Amino acid sequence: MLQHTRHIIFATNFSDACHAAIPAVARWVDLLQCKLSLLHVYDADRILYRDANALLQSFFAEADNYPQCQRVLMSGDPAEGISEFCQRHRDALLVLPPSDQTGLPRPWHRSLRARMIQTLPIPVWTLGRTMVGSALAANSDRHLGVWLSSPEEGLAHVRQAAQYAAQTGSTLHLLHVVPDVNEGSLTHTLRTQAPLGEEYAEEWLTQVAASLDSAQRVEIHVGQGKARRVLPRLIRSSGAELLMISQNSAIERGLFRSEVSSTFRECCSGIVSVPVTAHGNLTVSRSPAVLEEVA
Repeated sequence: MLQHTRHIIFATNFSDACHAAIPAVARWVDLLQCKLSLLHVYDADRILYRDANALLQSFFAEADNYPQCQRVLMSGDPAEGISEFCQRHRDALLVLPPSDQTGLPRPWHRSLRARMIQTLPIPVWTLGRTMVGSALAANSDRHLGVWLSSPEEGLAHVRQAAQYAAQTGSTLHLLHVVPDVNEGSLTHTLRTQAPLGEEYAEEWLTQVAASLDSAQRVEIHVGQGKARRVLPRLIRSSGAELLMISQNSAIERGLFRSEVSSTFRECCSGIVSVPVTAHGNLTVSRSPAVLEEVA
């Protein structure tokens, strides 16, 4: 999917996170040689058109040097405006950095990123929370990471990552975290076929790697513990500066709201959520004891 991207839509609210994303966006445009749209949706009850337009015109001023660059200003609800614009451009990649974290958490607040990831039929690029205010390295075409949470999520995003890695000459890194023993209980085995040991996880990822015809170089990285803590370490050790994840694993659904999964909030890389377009499950071997119990 990324290899067919012809349009980058950079949705901005002029936050520190948006400024931090500029080097990566510039890299994407240079790499893909695609059109760039700088999109801002403003609240007409809070700011005048001329003031919103002035902010948009001054943001990422260097973008005007691109031959295919446009600045789009819309009024209304941000989620509706971004969705409406993206629905008209199915060959696009949406860049949507997180909002600045100010004040106390709002229990009834709905995550804009989560809504866009859940509803849009195009990939969404975003950042982990720790990247806010930090400049991003733009060298994301050498090492590409892909997160596999369980066999149930399928391999559509893995295959797309492999195709993109092959086209860009990147090394593809398959990453998985095995839960701690106290989490790998009977309840866990009933919910998922994810491996319960590092050796079985490596075997599963080896099978996945063998099924990828388009990837040139594939490396496997497995850790054990809480994914939120272990995954950033795996990303650093792999050298990946871009992590591709499936649409299903990107979202954490709560009782009253959905938000971007906490698994990725500490990741020191850009994150691309790939919409579910196909199924490609691969059965994983657990262990003789578990196999006997399932049988």
